[in-house]
Amino acid sequence: MVIVGYNGERFLRPCLESLTRMDIPAAAYELLIVDNGSGDGTVAVAENFRSQFPNFRVMRNERNMGFPAAVNQAAGLASSPVLVLLNQDTTVERRWLSELLASLERDPSLAAVGSRVVNGGGPALYAAALEVLYGGICVVHEGDRRIDAVSGCAMAVRLDPLKRVGGFDPALFMYGEDLDLGYRLRAAGFRIGYSRESVAHHEAVRRQRASTRVYMFYMARNRTLVCVRNYRWKRLYLIADVLALFPLTATAEWLRSQRRRLAVRWLVEARMDSLRRSLQMLREPTTV
Repeated sequence: MVIVGYNGERFLRPCLESLTRMDIPAAAYELLIVDNGSGDGTVAVAENFRSQFPNFRVMRNERNMGFPAAVNQAAGLASSPVLVLLNQDTTVERRWLSELLASLERDPSLAAVGSRVVNGGGPALYAAALEVLYGGICVVHEGDRRIDAVSGCAMAVRLDPLKRVGGFDPALFMYGEDLDLGYRLRAAGFRIGYSRESVAHHEAVRRQRASTRVYMFYMARNRTLVCVRNYRWKRLYLIADVLALFPLTATAEWLRSQRRRLAVRWLVEARMDSLRRSLQMLREPTTV
């Protein structure tokens, strides 16, 4: 299991405490915490739990390398055939891990399985199964529709398929990396599943996140980049993105933000960077 930490001192303690209450004993899995250059007490909090997790390791990066790069680091160190991802700002229910792994055991054709993630104490959904529509727009559902991806907030992925498709894309830094992985796993012939019985609680609220530059910039930018990378008709998509898709999705994020004046600046920055990177991808003959 891997938890990517970044300035998560106030979140990490309840997260790790919830792991100790699971129906799977801590000795049955390895726990790797990858700290992305935190400036607070994240590492100190993690070290306080060392005695409670027999197979425990903390790896510290000098700078924030982003979520995908940190997960790829953990994948390179993991000895288990399954890599389980959990956000630092979550707590899990008792059967969270056992239900997640049971889904993989029941269906060998699944490369990845996602959890049911609710906001705080619930019941509103933060993440579940995802049907990805054109332009990277996601419909969150309870597994009763097509499953194209699951959230990297709480998921399990088999290590072999993950490595076959090249791992997570570090260029995305954060947000959208799970959608990109879903595209590439399915293109390689793998399936993705969802476990409604595997439940995690997520502390952050989307409206609060939409009031930060990190969320607004990367969410808006990466939606375009994921589609350009994975769509067959890349130029046609980019035209549709410029004329309609980016304005529509950016407006939706702007309306959610509590800092709308700043949000306009962040969205413009995201637009310019996504266009620059998209044009670079179009010039690369090996882009898939």
